[in-house]
Amino acid sequence: MTLSPLGVVLRHCREQRKLSLREAGQIAEIDHAYIHRLETGAKEAPSAATVDKLFRVLKPQAREADLIRFLYKYPSGDADLVKYVIQNPGVQMEAFEAAYLMAHRGTGRLSPEMQIERAQRVLAAFAHE
Repeated sequence: MTLSPLGVVLRHCREQRKLSLREAGQIAEIDHAYIHRLETGAKEAPSAATVDKLFRVLKPQAREADLIRFLYKYPSGDADLVKYVIQNPGVQMEAFEAAYLMAHRGTGRLSPEMQIERAQRVLAAFAHE
């Protein structure tokens, strides 16, 4: 089972708050097993009400909140890219969003770092026009 991009951020926020799945579930009034399925990618499309409940419990920082909002709208994507962005706070949201939505052609899979670099080059090119 592959991780979901949204699940990566949810797990990160839960671990930052030092909450177990059970604790988060109890506070949010959501089944802890459902939270686990969201984090692991077994479920990928939570309702807006569920996301609101998780927001109140996880209390994400502004950057993580932006990631959650974006990934709620665009659930299918590269979880490794999301992990990279969480671990590298210098990556701007605009570059992340561009890299996440960019289609990559070719035989090899680009590393998250390379995806961000390409997105930054594209954004820089548009900024100079």
